[in-house]
Amino acid sequence: MIDPIQLPILIKAIDFVFEEGRKILEERRDRRKAQDTPSQSQESDPEAEIIISEPEKEIEIKQDLLTSQIDEPLWQNHEEEVKHLVRLLETYSRNYHLAKEQYAKWGSALVPPIIVHNMTDAENSMLETIKQLEVILSKVYKKDINPVK
Repeated sequence: MIDPIQLPILIKAIDFVFEEGRKILEERRDRRKAQDTPSQSQESDPEAEIIISEPEKEIEIKQDLLTSQIDEPLWQNHEEEVKHLVRLLETYSRNYHLAKEQYAKWGSALVPPIIVHNMTDAENSMLETIKQLEVILSKVYKKDINPVK
């Protein structure tokens, strides 16, 4: 059995799922709520809505994962894929923050559509990658991991 504290890439993956990704998705949800009128939000499709679970539950799950032992063969089977997904998440996070900075410089009234598209694309890509990472981490830990729904 391997102790997760010895595997920095695994810790980084868990941090992305429970912290960085959650923050970006919360910002996305808040921005969508601000843009939607009350009548549109009632008619929106359920897949477009991003629901974040309670922070206490997320912290408990994260701490449980960080203290759990994982099976070495399972980790070796998924290590490269986790590394790849973490690198993708780092790239998407960097792209998101760059687009957010550009958005702030232009202001919401004058922002070019490409900047909005880049920000939305980074959010969507991050959401998909986090879901893939959750599936892999669920296999590695043999537990259901889904803080981002």
